[in-house]
Amino acid sequence: MNVVRWSGLMLVVLMVGCQTLGEPVDGDDVVRDAKVSYEAWRAMPNDGRLRERHEVALERLLGWVGDVPAGSRVAVMGERGLTYEIESKEVWEEFVLARKVDRKRVENWHGRSGVGVPVVALRKNEGVWPLDSLRPPEGISTSLTAVLTRLDDGGYLLKMLDPMEHATVKVGDEMLPLAADFSASIAILLKEAEALRKSGRSGMLKPGLSARKEKLYLMQPYDAKKIPLVMVHGLQSTPVAFGNLTNDVLADPRLYERYQVWHYHYPTGMPVLQNAAVFRRGLDETLKLIDPGGDDFATNHLVVIGHSMGGILTHTLTCDSGYVIWDKVMRSRPDRFVCQPAFRERLEPIFLFKRDRRVKRVVFVAVPHRGSGYADNWIGDLGQRLFRGDEAFHSVFHELVKHHREDVHPFLLKLVDAGKVSSIRTLSGRSPALVALAGIKPEVPFHNIMGQKKEGPVEEGSDGIVPYASSRMEGAESELIVRSGHNAFRHPEAVKEIKRILKMHVGR
Repeated sequence: MNVVRWSGLMLVVLMVGCQTLGEPVDGDDVVRDAKVSYEAWRAMPNDGRLRERHEVALERLLGWVGDVPAGSRVAVMGERGLTYEIESKEVWEEFVLARKVDRKRVENWHGRSGVGVPVVALRKNEGVWPLDSLRPPEGISTSLTAVLTRLDDGGYLLKMLDPMEHATVKVGDEMLPLAADFSASIAILLKEAEALRKSGRSGMLKPGLSARKEKLYLMQPYDAKKIPLVMVHGLQSTPVAFGNLTNDVLADPRLYERYQVWHYHYPTGMPVLQNAAVFRRGLDETLKLIDPGGDDFATNHLVVIGHSMGGILTHTLTCDSGYVIWDKVMRSRPDRFVCQPAFRERLEPIFLFKRDRRVKRVVFVAVPHRGSGYADNWIGDLGQRLFRGDEAFHSVFHELVKHHREDVHPFLLKLVDAGKVSSIRTLSGRSPALVALAGIKPEVPFHNIMGQKKEGPVEEGSDGIVPYASSRMEGAESELIVRSGHNAFRHPEAVKEIKRILKMHVGR
């Protein structure tokens, strides 16, 4: 925990955002009200009316600080005996009252009643702090709770506490519960990420033109001691899909203590195994950027959740392919190909890969291991017609067909000839590469979570997109079927199961 203290100094931190907390007021009045109301409440800390009056005054105090000209804040606040302290690893530009945050995008609101004023601390991501390149460009936020206390020297301290680190706070001679709002920061991020959410379809149909490229995003400051929980979305989706799951996981104190959430984003239109190759490379590069020496506990103990096609990407982290997939797609091994080394360097990682031993456990949610009928029906046909591939990527397959046409499986050859090697078609149950991968068992503990839309025999069930027979991977440590469509990870029982798995993984 980092504690930053300024004497009199809401300073830069509150410069922008506290203007949103209240109307401009006279500084002497608002500071006096905050102090007087605090002393009255401090004398009778169990009096709810006095507490409510103080918290209203505290909100006004936060608003006033934002109105003080930046250049004179130290003097102005110091003259009034105010000191400021924040528990955070980051410096924040803006605070927003949690109670004023729009809740419509969050399914479950997590928090607790208590003393203090819950706020969301915000800052723009301008790339100035370490690892900002790995943080969401929409902005960075966290949940804090503001409290006012009196110092031994007679001054007053405005503290911004991390409510995950503090369940209680001392008021007078009493220890009282500290108020908390763990969901407001997620709600703000989901609102700011609306454009990203809407980009899922264009990322599927025109992946080469996607404004947001493949990237792993850290949803919290990096912690070398916490397990990264990597969430990988599926076709026509984005990390926004995991907003509510992230909210539910991080609001659990036992999980917050042991895990940090990372989201992987990628335009989903490229063929499945190409997406997987880019994911593996991006994950490796990110881990090396974060921890060049490779010594941190965090970078060597990953847990990955993959939904739908994201589960296929995840599967490739857990096993050695050998030539199992290659031999189903090609009639000749790569050493017999007549081509430039650069060509082989781009082609081979798609079909040849090694297990990533930093990954310790995975959860498959509604994964089409053996394909989906939608890849071949009229919906898949429509998507395939609308698909516009990336020319740089397709040049690899054009080069392959140019020199080794007779060595390429007819399924892949047809797609190459049409210039349409897409995720849509490579999710077909007729794809030799997909079928081959499904036959390679993960070498780490794994779990299956699947949806079943209608009543009936499980073996004949489906989530409406992926049938049970396709999504079930033999050898799972656990398997859960929920009454749900394809987005099974949103079902309350699935969320409960994911949390159970995560706690079990750390022995909780």
